[in-house]
Amino acid sequence: MRRAHIGLIFAATVAMLVFVSAFVAAPRSCEGGLELYFWLGVLAVTSFLVMPFVAHLGRSLVLRSVWAVGLGLAGVAIWFAGLFVANVRILCRLF
Repeated sequence: MRRAHIGLIFAATVAMLVFVSAFVAAPRSCEGGLELYFWLGVLAVTSFLVMPFVAHLGRSLVLRSVWAVGLGLAGVAIWFAGLFVANVRILCRLF
């Protein structure tokens, strides 16, 4: 299997895990779940930004940068989608 295929499988797996982790963090969002979900998202987006350079997606540095930006934006979109679909509470105690 080529490195590019492994990199794309890795990206899809990380995206799925970030989305699923929102459902794990949602019931405990006011007791540390939101912070955990935040740091998992930061780690996932960072891995999306680095992965094209490690897995050699694209033949040139420009194409790898485009892949990195695209995967990073997709990671942020999946992160926010999980946040809202799982109904993670952001404001816990107003009073």
